[in-house]
Amino acid sequence: MIDPEETQEEPPRAHQPDGTDSSAEWDAQIADESMIPDSDPPG
Repeated sequence: MIDPEETQEEPPRAHQPDGTDSSAEWDAQIADESMIPDSDPPG
């Protein structure tokens, strides 16, 4: 049984300096030098 109180992690997200969403590229591990991750990768 799943605990409803349990928080589910959101998938990593990323964006460009102009605010454009780059999450699909992040998920596909295709990055460029201007991509900004919204959070640090798990380590």
